[in-house]
Amino acid sequence: MNELTPIEYTNQELVALILKSQGIHEGHWHLAVKLGFSALNIAQSTDGTDAAPAGAVSFTGVRIVSAPQPAPFTVDASKVNPKRTTPKKAAPKK
Repeated sequence: MNELTPIEYTNQELVALILKSQGIHEGHWHLAVKLGFSALNIAQSTDGTDAAPAGAVSFTGVRIVSAPQPAPFTVDASKVNPKRTTPKKAAPKK
C-alpha cells in the first residue's frame, strides 16, 4: 500500500482554491474559520476522583469573506482567478 502524503495549504492558497471553485473573479478576500466552544470536566488524576473545569474548541467550518480594501492577508480574486476573455468572432466576409 502506498504511503499517504499530507497535503497542506497556506491560508492564501486555500482562499485561491475556493475563489476558483466558486467562479469569483473580483474583490479582495480572506479566510475565516468557524469554531465551536464547549465546557467540560477533565480528570486530573489517574483514578478520576479529581476533576477540573475545562474548555474545548472544535473546528466546524471554513469560509471566505470579502474585504473592503486590500490587506497583507487578503487575496485578490482578479489575480488568482482572472476572468477569461473570449475573442470576438469576426463578422463573416461578404
